[in-house]
Amino acid sequence: MRNRIEWIDIAKGIAILAVVIGHTLGPYNGQFFGSLIFAFHMPIFFMLSGYLYHSRPARQECQRGIINLLLPYLATAVVLLVVSAIARLLPNPLLNAYFPSWRQGLIATAYGAGSAVFNPWHWQVQPIGAVWFLLSMFIALQLFNGVMLLTVRRHQRWRQAIVRGGVFAMFAILGGWLGHVAYLPWAVNAALLAQLFLYAGYLVKQTALLSRISSAWYLLFTFMWLVSAFQGYFALTVPTSPNLLISVMGGVAGSLCIIRVSDWLSHYPNARPIKWLKRYG
Repeated sequence: MRNRIEWIDIAKGIAILAVVIGHTLGPYNGQFFGSLIFAFHMPIFFMLSGYLYHSRPARQECQRGIINLLLPYLATAVVLLVVSAIARLLPNPLLNAYFPSWRQGLIATAYGAGSAVFNPWHWQVQPIGAVWFLLSMFIALQLFNGVMLLTVRRHQRWRQAIVRGGVFAMFAILGGWLGHVAYLPWAVNAALLAQLFLYAGYLVKQTALLSRISSAWYLLFTFMWLVSAFQGYFALTVPTSPNLLISVMGGVAGSLCIIRVSDWLSHYPNARPIKWLKRYG
């Protein structure tokens, strides 16, 4: 059995709680609290994945993604389809059907959108909801692993970091541009932008940043997180925000703050809330 890193489980638990809160409270009417949550709650999942990243052959990475991401997505979609079908047979309001028909449900499942779909072709696709993240993470990890494999041992370490950073920055710019043009299937837009979060997490691990920076730095990270939240709502699923550069910086900074808090909480493993966070993280 693998040894788990406690602060990572705690950070995931906090992020999951933030996802639940963020989708039930403020962001839809522009409240600051909602923007504060959305500034980090998706970026931190990608950063943690980058932190835990290990280079794998493309086929192995794909197989791993199918098992850990695509199969859970498919299982959730099947449940939604079946429950919706049952709800359509029952008299209202015993159970609300998420999908109004099998056709719309199957299209939504295949497209995997997390929010309203827009494109030049005016396709009408119902969002499937929060599980869009599983598809987007799958695409993001395949892209990230591919770039890491293609750039290994081709340059000195610092040049390699620059090349990789440049490629991931171009992906992110493309994802941001697409956020104004079309919402692609499987949230490819978000997967492109998320390359920066994956790479940030990877660099945090490779540089041992968490053990090297002082507590004073977290004042700056908190400030950057707050600036991102004050500027407005960051919708990674599209992705859009008033300023995507500020949102990316705020997403990294906010994630680092949550990681710092998680590391501190890991020193109290017997506290019931900490056990709960570790269990569900």
